[in-house]
Amino acid sequence: MAAGLSVTTLFAISAVLAVSFVIGELFERIGLESIIGYIFAGLLLGPGLSEAAKIFTFIDPGWAISAEALAGFGTIGSTLILFQAGLREENAVDIFRHRKGLDLGLGVLIGSFTFILGALLLFGEQFLPFSGIQQFIFIALAYAMIDIGVPSKIMLSRGMLDRELGKYTIKASVINVTAGFGLLTVLVLTTASTLQSLAIQIAGILGFAAVFFVLHNFIHKIDDYIIMFEEAEAQFAITFALLLSMAYVTELIGLSSVVGAFFAGVIVSRSEFSESRAFQEKIKAISLGLFIPLFFAWFGLGLTITGPNGMLANMEAALFLFGLSTVSKLAIGYVIPKIHEFDSPFTVAGSLLSLDIETLVVLLIGIDIGIFQSSQVLQIFAPAVLFTTITIVGIYAGLDKLRE
Repeated sequence: MAAGLSVTTLFAISAVLAVSFVIGELFERIGLESIIGYIFAGLLLGPGLSEAAKIFTFIDPGWAISAEALAGFGTIGSTLILFQAGLREENAVDIFRHRKGLDLGLGVLIGSFTFILGALLLFGEQFLPFSGIQQFIFIALAYAMIDIGVPSKIMLSRGMLDRELGKYTIKASVINVTAGFGLLTVLVLTTASTLQSLAIQIAGILGFAAVFFVLHNFIHKIDDYIIMFEEAEAQFAITFALLLSMAYVTELIGLSSVVGAFFAGVIVSRSEFSESRAFQEKIKAISLGLFIPLFFAWFGLGLTITGPNGMLANMEAALFLFGLSTVSKLAIGYVIPKIHEFDSPFTVAGSLLSLDIETLVVLLIGIDIGIFQSSQVLQIFAPAVLFTTITIVGIYAGLDKLRE
């Protein structure tokens, strides 16, 4: 039994990785995000094969790979995404000292959340299979959050990452996500069934905050001992142990594992060994080469194409939420940089539109704590990854033509 399970898992990993990188590369070449290719690969190898088996008799339904086969790898992939985001920030307090970034990050979060929630309360029942206020609040928060990775990629590809505009955009993205997860923490606490469970959760959060404060401020004192392990592999292993343990603790106290992963990245960013080329290359290789593709493929494997709860049946709801998120973020993302007198407000606004891992995490937590009774909310979210990416590509193609 154990051997059979191992063989099945090994086959699933090898097949998903091979197909993901081929399709991801094709998507990159046509100007789309490789992560869409990873999701498409999962969709193809899982629900795609299941649907094909209904039409073609020579296809065995057992060939379809299940999401459960990659669940553990997907979890690690999600933590590594936010861990790398945390690595960009050496001082957690300094993130919120960037006044202009604070205005933009919170402006997009609060403004989009208010706009989306208002629209959901007025028209939500007409477009979505949900009607509860708690459900609408979770959806509004999820779609008001910014994907950290896309602004980073855009600013890097355009040589703006080290300029004031790039730093402004990245800081705003980190602030948006950090504040969003903070609000998510409050929402999770409100779902506590008893005062005792609420007290336990609050105590757990305070305990985690205390541990983070100690490690954040005294990492340099233990850094000397870590550097004694001259082998980069040993330093990498210690880092990974910290990452996974903090992710586990935050999941245990009722938050998301990615919250712990982000703050683990902030802690490690203050260490001397994290600046070494060998360390950075190992983190990048294991993240982009293995776990992150598996995470997005795992998400694709869990989707459904047809049926009453499939993506096609929920396309109207997907377009409705995509429209609300895009309109609000584009408007706020343009106006605030314009007020701050930046020369390229559309460059900033366009980079803030993507919906990705942060939105997905909020929706997954909503499912875990019972806000959403099924995974249908994920079928509605899935097309948004493609829609927002195409919109961003279109905006930047238009901006490039205007500059010519």
